[in-house]
Amino acid sequence: MKTQNFIATILFAVASITAVAQQNKAVSTISLKGDKLFPEGIHTLPNGDLLVGGFGDGSIQRIDNKDQISYFSAPGQNGLVIAVGMAVDEKNNRLWVANFNFKTASGNPGSNFKVFDLKSGKLLKTIPENFIDGAFFNEVTLDPAGNAYVSDTFGPNIWKTSFADSKPEVFVSDPLLKNPAPDQPFGLNGLTITPDSKYLIASVMNRTIKGGGTLVRIDLKSKKITPIKLSDNTAKLGFSGSDGMFFHKGKLLMVNVYSQAGAIFSAAFNADYSEATLKIHDAFQKAYDRPTASAIRNGKLYTVNSQLNHIIDDKDGQLNTPPSLPFQIVGVPLNEVLK
Repeated sequence: MKTQNFIATILFAVASITAVAQQNKAVSTISLKGDKLFPEGIHTLPNGDLLVGGFGDGSIQRIDNKDQISYFSAPGQNGLVIAVGMAVDEKNNRLWVANFNFKTASGNPGSNFKVFDLKSGKLLKTIPENFIDGAFFNEVTLDPAGNAYVSDTFGPNIWKTSFADSKPEVFVSDPLLKNPAPDQPFGLNGLTITPDSKYLIASVMNRTIKGGGTLVRIDLKSKKITPIKLSDNTAKLGFSGSDGMFFHKGKLLMVNVYSQAGAIFSAAFNADYSEATLKIHDAFQKAYDRPTASAIRNGKLYTVNSQLNHIIDDKDGQLNTPPSLPFQIVGVPLNEVLK
């Protein structure tokens, strides 16, 4: 019996080592330019290139299909201070970028949009020309008409504008779009539009602790805001709110802001997006380092390892310690993630 137990233990150990080795082999990394980058957003372009925005240096880097890297917008160019969320208007060949500045000329934080020609990289417009005082533009999404919506992390606002406008307007403002806790200055974050284009889905984060994140539904016609009922399961207990998020084959893919409880989450909705069942996808959990956003390319899920906890206090002891260089994005097989 002892011999059988010993053999079983050995076989289990070998199987575990093999599984880890196979998982490590499935993980690929792409190293980015710049030791002050602190990448935050990522977006897949129609031609398959990836764009990665810099929270630390304001750059936007382009990664082509051969993983060669060039600057779409170099550090210090085009008035980009902190490049946060991005969205692509394929019809009009435009890239929308949320631009944030912790200290504008007024001495206060502020935000605006930068709109680029997607092919040439030329800056087409800044909306508005000056920063909107007190706003923290974060995640951007577009409706079929080309209107841009952006979450305000200092909230509780979602702003709206179009390329023809000279300044954004507050589309909706509601206490449901803000974390009321005094120790949580950052609230509203993830934002996307549903596949039927009827609703915005937004997420309010509880950034430094496990759980407490919410999803809300905003009716684009009536502007009515309602909390989305999340199924009471293990995933809900670990969900602290979403940073980057997007729909893929009807399900919402999200990066959990408290990634220690699971970095990649999905939400399966009912027909009117009033209820959702969350699921943790932790097959590649060890590959992530303060992830903030993901994008799909060629069957892989590419996720930004932002390491923002080195410059923003996540209460994990990493503030003001040096990041691991080079900054990277991590690619893993999408079908393996979503098992």
